[in-house]
Amino acid sequence: MPAPGTTTSAVLSPDTVSLYIQDKLQERGDQQIVFAQFGEKASIPTGEGKTTSFIRYERLPLPTAPLVEGETPAATPVRLSTVQAVLDQWGAYVTMTDVSQLTVKHPIFTTARGLIEDQHNETVDREIQVPLMGSSAVYFAGGVATRALLTAACVLTTADIRKVLALLRQNGARTFGDGKYAGVVDPYVEQDLMADPTVVNATSYSAIKTLYSHEIGTWGGVRWTRSNMIPILSIMTAAWCTQTVAAIAGAEVGFTSGTTVYTKTTYLDPTTGFETVIDSEATNSPSTPNVVVEVTIAAAAPTGQYRIYSSLESGAAGTPTFQVRVVHTTGTADTIRLIKSGTPATANAFVVGATGAVAPPDCPDTTTVGDVHTSYIFGQGHYGVTKMAEGLRAYITAAGADKSDPLDQRRTIGWKRMMKAIVLNPNFGRRIESTSAHD
Repeated sequence: MPAPGTTTSAVLSPDTVSLYIQDKLQERGDQQIVFAQFGEKASIPTGEGKTTSFIRYERLPLPTAPLVEGETPAATPVRLSTVQAVLDQWGAYVTMTDVSQLTVKHPIFTTARGLIEDQHNETVDREIQVPLMGSSAVYFAGGVATRALLTAACVLTTADIRKVLALLRQNGARTFGDGKYAGVVDPYVEQDLMADPTVVNATSYSAIKTLYSHEIGTWGGVRWTRSNMIPILSIMTAAWCTQTVAAIAGAEVGFTSGTTVYTKTTYLDPTTGFETVIDSEATNSPSTPNVVVEVTIAAAAPTGQYRIYSSLESGAAGTPTFQVRVVHTTGTADTIRLIKSGTPATANAFVVGATGAVAPPDCPDTTTVGDVHTSYIFGQGHYGVTKMAEGLRAYITAAGADKSDPLDQRRTIGWKRMMKAIVLNPNFGRRIESTSAHD
């Protein structure tokens, strides 16, 4: 036992600290990741590749005629669908300077650990939402047909929720273990629901037993949870991006006169990586033969990452696919040349392909209508996600000088994991898009 007035400290090995970080990261993830708790879980045993499979058993058809005495009927086949996905690897690390002895009680370590925990959890939440946002299983508040037709009056209401619930029940969507569906809303839509008299009356006198992380209440056969990681969408200011046609250069092959090429540009939120600002789809119709389409991000546009989408020549509206990512810095204009075929003449020229992700739909004029908010109601089996523990690793570099750090001035702490989320049965859930009275 140390003498009074003295202090002792134990320096943990990098392996021990890594396991400690990994345990804390997983524990925090179980508590704070909203979307992972509702997905079907699947994992890949070590050494069996990167492809994960989810199996869905289809409902058996009902017999259409009574049995004939003494005759064995034909067997009813069990139909199953296998949905496969190739896992992606995600990871990041932070650097801490001038820390020669790192213990679990060191303030820099504690701060860095908390930061990477939040970064990991938010990355997982985002990657689960990506396929949900791209699914065709969508309902627009107020019963409008498309996102672009949303108005300021299209706030999520009791009537909208009832329509979605009726659809899910008609589709045979299974509830979770407590007999209820799961719902997720952002803080703005939460306030819209709290302002709905029907919801207020239904929840004021009910004792709610919390089952899920960030649960806010139960109503209409749905347990509602809140997430501030759901992206809020808005229309891009017209001055940020322009589209023109230009002459070909070198061995480039341009688009044919009289055809149409549709393009769209989006801006990624610098913190979350979601596409949150969406340009209206542009129609480019060359009036002269053999020209290219130029998409210019203006010098005054905000610094950050942009994605440019384009259809093929004579493509249909709503079909632009991802072509190129642009890292833009305010003060300098960036122009991307989209060509039909041939050899790009400059570094900023690209042949349009047709295999990328499809561009997000147009927003309404959010400057007058308000931003677009996304909510979800789903049952068991709507989407799948790899288990929280699978593929999760934490790392910390050992103290000591090496070629990259000859004076032993830096330590790093980071994480890495394999994961993937995928929509399994679109009929078992709905993404709900609306405006809000509270943003």
